[in-house]
Formats: sequence, structure tokens, C-alpha cells
Amino acid sequence: MKIFANALALSILLALLAACGDESSSSAPDPIGEISSSSNDDNGSSGKDKDASSSSQKDSQKSSSSVAEKNSSSSVSGKNSSSSVAESSSSELVFHRCDDGDTSSSKGGGYMYYFICKDNEWEVDHVVNLDSLDSLAAIEKNKEHPNMDSLFAGYSGEYLEFEDPRDGHKYKYVEFIWHSENGKGRDTFYVMAENLNYGKMIPSGTTKFDDKVTEKLCYVDDEWFCDNHFGGLYSWAEAMNLPKVCDSVAVDSNEACKSFADAVKKVSDPRVVRWQGICPEGWHVMTQYEWEHTTETSAGLKSKAVWTEKAGLNSFGMSIIPTGEFFNGGAFSGVHERISLWLPNELNYKKSRILYMSSDSYSFRTDMYSNEKSVFSPVRCVMDANNTLTH
Repeated sequence: MKIFANALALSILLALLAACGDESSSSAPDPIGEISSSSNDDNGSSGKDKDASSSSQKDSQKSSSSVAEKNSSSSVSGKNSSSSVAESSSSELVFHRCDDGDTSSSKGGGYMYYFICKDNEWEVDHVVNLDSLDSLAAIEKNKEHPNMDSLFAGYSGEYLEFEDPRDGHKYKYVEFIWHSENGKGRDTFYVMAENLNYGKMIPSGTTKFDDKVTEKLCYVDDEWFCDNHFGGLYSWAEAMNLPKVCDSVAVDSNEACKSFADAVKKVSDPRVVRWQGICPEGWHVMTQYEWEHTTETSAGLKSKAVWTEKAGLNSFGMSIIPTGEFFNGGAFSGVHERISLWLPNELNYKKSRILYMSSDSYSFRTDMYSNEKSVFSPVRCVMDANNTLTH
């Protein structure tokens, strides 16, 4: 990534020398040759100014072609993002540095590169593999609201109800009873039959987060999905009710994440860590150990609703649906096809364990799947009381 950034910086320098000579100041990079942007000055600009800006962009594109692929595309967002190229006279171009907080994206080679302006210079923020994202056509289709009538169908037991005192939201929950293979062991716990839906909805393009507020995404930025049993989508740190920095550092290496690191140290097995996270008081984020005491097949856990293939029987009442996820800086993906639920089980500074189910199979395991902590995924909560899974 350093090589890419250095090459990008070199192309910018060449663009400056070619277009401006010794009189130029500095330039925001054009990582792929085509930049679309907007600013507060757009409404007052004339057609002549827009044409001149378009022409100057073409000049800089020629000098930056060594970095970008021919057919790539990009976008820039930020308060003054269109100020990178401006006309000062009929024969002279003036370039300005980017403003802190501006963002840019560049697609090429099967990856989407995301840039952010820091100290008035462009830096590579992160990279997303495009193979992991749905096509635009699929995303448009997934914006349709699915029929939820059969969400809780198939369960012959009793659904109980809990009201979250923080916002008045009501959740169905069930008693889960596990029996050992020899029939001699028996454990019980109470688990929500819906994904948690708590917090303030924020746009998917958000880059600045408020650690004092629980923030959630709703699928395709449509609050209908949050409010109709899909629940909120959270980064791992948000789900664990930790500062955002804990998505990018090992919890035992940063004072902001110390409370979680201390909880892990108190147990001999990370699968059993009980951590409230953003669950209501008296509840905790469902642990890997609790998931392992549900069933070895997902057919009894999956709902009859939403799944494109291999819908479940919901015989255990947990009504799991494929909510998809959001790849930070990328796109929403996987609705109708898969779900990855956060576990309070960090793997390293970058990743955490997840509970994963897909429309490809009824089998599932909790010890082989992980996601980057910056991915936004849903959460299931388990009641602290009357839980015999103490390990």
C-alpha cells in the first residue's frame, strides 16, 4: 500500500510540473483520471467556468495515467472538494491542496481504493475487494421490502416479550433448551428472536463517529429494515459499546479498550466471555459458547422468511434472517443470502469472530469465520438471568 501511495504522490508531482510549471502551488490527486465533485460554489459558477474545470481535469488526467487503470472511475466528497482544479486566467491553471476530511475513491484492478485528506495531503485510508460486493443491480433489487409475514412461523413454543427501557422497543424472545447427546445434560438460556435495533441511524458514508452515542446503519440506508426485524448494523467496537478506535487496534494494546481486554483475561476460554455491549441492561451479546449450544444445523434456527434458498423451519424460534452487512467504505451486501452476527471474541487488532449462516448450506460453525471489525453487522442478545451455560 505504501508503494501505491508513493506512486500516487509521484504522479501528482508530474501533473503539477506539466500543467503549472514553476508558478503552480499544489494539487489534489486525481487517482484514476476522472473526478466528479461538488462544492458550495457550484450554484454560482457559469457554464464557462464548468467547461474550463472540465478541460483542466483532462490535462491532469494525462499525467496521472501511470497510477490508474484506463477504465477506472472515482468520486470525491468534501466541503470544498471541487476546489482542486480552478481557472485563474485563459492560459494559467491554479491548483489547491485538499481540505482535511475530504474523501476520494478510485476503482481499479478488482479493488476499490479509498483516500482521505489529512494535513492537506491525500492518504490511502483503506481498500475493499470488489469481489465481496454485490452488483449495483443486485443492490437495487435488494432495496425492495421483503414479505415478513412468515418471520416467526414454524415455532410451536411460546414467544415471550421484552421492552427495552432505553427506547421502548419491544422484542420477542424464547427459552432455548439444550440437551446433551447422551440425554444426561441439560442447559437453558433466553435469547432474543430478533436482531437488536438500538441507536441512532447514520448514513453509510459516515467517516466521523461519536463515541458518546450508539450509532447504527440500516440496510441500504432505509430505516424500514432496522424497524422490521433486520435490526441495526454495527461495527464490532460499536456492538461491544467500545470507542471506535477499538475497531483498528488490539483491545489489550489501547487504554480505550481496556475494559473489554480485562473481561477476556478473567476467563480461561474466550468463547464464554459475557459482555453487555449495546444490549439492554440484564442482557449480553450472544457468546460463541451459547451459539454452540443451539444446534449443529441452521435449519431449526433460520426463519421461513427472506432467504432466497434453504429457508429454515424455525423450529427453535430464533427466526434468523439474512440481513447482509456493510463493508466500511464499500457497499451493502448479502441481504437474502447470508448473515454474520458479531461475537464478543476478538481474534486480533483487525478481526473478530462471527456467527455465519448462508443460503448455500444448513450447516454452520462458530470456530472458523471472522470479519474485519470495521464491517457493520447485526447483534443478538441473551438474558443474563436463568442462564445455566456458565462453562
